[in-house]
Amino acid sequence: MAFHQAWLQIEATTVAGPYATLVATARAEAGAQMCLAWQQPPITTGSGMNLGIPYRRDRSNAGRAT
Repeated sequence: MAFHQAWLQIEATTVAGPYATLVATARAEAGAQMCLAWQQPPITTGSGMNLGIPYRRDRSNAGRAT
């Protein structure tokens, strides 16, 4: 994301700002989810790798729409 963010700042300044906002939103949303994931006990089976219920991405999806 950092590469694309820098590239947009050079090549497409009109979208660089909205993209930076999207990146910040996605990082904040995913960061909280990753923090919760680290608090769970370790997975010990292959089937435990299945997410089951997807994480919410409401803020990221809203950021993509702008």
